[in-house]
Amino acid sequence: MFGSSLVYAIIRYHLAGDVAWAHFPLFILNKATSLAAVFFVASSYLIGKIFRWHDHDKALRLVVIKFCGLMGFFLAGVHALLSLALLSPAYYAKYFLPDGRLNLEGELAIVVGVIALFLLMAPAITTLPMMPKAIGGKRWKRNQRLGYVALAFVVVHLVALGLRGWLAPADWTAGLPPISLVAVVAALVPLFVKRRLVREKRELQKESAAAHAAEQED
Repeated sequence: MFGSSLVYAIIRYHLAGDVAWAHFPLFILNKATSLAAVFFVASSYLIGKIFRWHDHDKALRLVVIKFCGLMGFFLAGVHALLSLALLSPAYYAKYFLPDGRLNLEGELAIVVGVIALFLLMAPAITTLPMMPKAIGGKRWKRNQRLGYVALAFVVVHLVALGLRGWLAPADWTAGLPPISLVAVVAALVPLFVKRRLVREKRELQKESAAAHAAEQED
C-alpha cells in the first residue's frame, strides 16, 4: 500500500507535475505516507467484510487486521511529524494568512487531524494481546470501534485541506485527482460499509422480532 501511494505521488507531483525532485525526501514522502496511512487503517476495518483475505484461517486474518491497523497508526504518526516539519507558507501558502498565521482551513485541518490521531491510539493500544482480558470484551470492542470515529475525523481533516482543489478538476495535474481526494474516498468506504452492516443487522432484528410476535399470536 505504501509503494502504491508513493508511485502515485511521484507520478502526480514529479512526473506529471512541476515539483522538483529536491522535495522528494520530505514533501512527496509525506504525501505518500498520509495516503498509505488511510489505506492501512481503512483496510483493517474492511478485511473480513469486503476484502475476503484469509477467510480459511481466522487467526491469520486477525494478524493481518492488527498489522494493517498498527501500520496505519504508525504512518499517521510519521505523517504528523513530517507535516509539522513542513508547516510553513513556503510549502502550504493557501493555509496561511498574509501575516503568516494559519487561516481557518489550516487551523481546522490541524486540530481535526490531531483528534483523529488521538482516537487511533485507542484501537492501537488495545491491539496488544493482553488487553482484551485486561479491560473486558465489551470495552475492548468499544475501543476498537473508535477507529470508525477516527476515520470520520480523517474525512473532516481531508475536506478542510482539499475541498477547494477538489471542486476545480480542470486544475488537476494531468487530470489526476489530488491525493487528499483519493484518501477521503478510502476513508469513507469502511464508514459506508459499517453503516450498511448496522442497517442490515437492525432489519434482521426487526424481522426476527416480528416473526417471534407472530408465533406468540398463533
